[in-house]
Amino acid sequence: MAKSLLMVMLVSIVMFYMACPIFSQEIHEDVAISPTPFEEANSPAMEYDMKLPHYSQKVFDFLETCAEKPSSICGGEIFQNVLDATTLVTDKCCRDILKIGKDCHLGLIKIFFSSYEYKNIASIPRSKQTWNDCFRRVGSKIGVPVSIEG
Repeated sequence: MAKSLLMVMLVSIVMFYMACPIFSQEIHEDVAISPTPFEEANSPAMEYDMKLPHYSQKVFDFLETCAEKPSSICGGEIFQNVLDATTLVTDKCCRDILKIGKDCHLGLIKIFFSSYEYKNIASIPRSKQTWNDCFRRVGSKIGVPVSIEG
């Protein structure tokens, strides 16, 4: 008896839902919905990097010129050396560092490590050590007169 009652109930439910169509609203005219502009939230890194107020446009132009001088291979090598002491800078890249000059080298390192991703890494002393190591190895060969103290 319980099984037949269950079957009758299921058949009734199915018949009811098949008999009653789903009511929807038909719109005969074409509705033009203007999309609202999707505004992405700025990441903290983007906001932080956009606010480098202590650098003037003149300094940015100077550093942009400096950044064009070393090759991309040497740039990566120098960066790795500044991040960890295990990566050794080759003599060729040392020549690149010394040719761009102390101000360019330190300026690029300072602005790079003021970015959001690297702001917590204290690598300015390491960059000075990189300069001094290059100065000792190849400075006398190319005539660079300045080492960095400290």
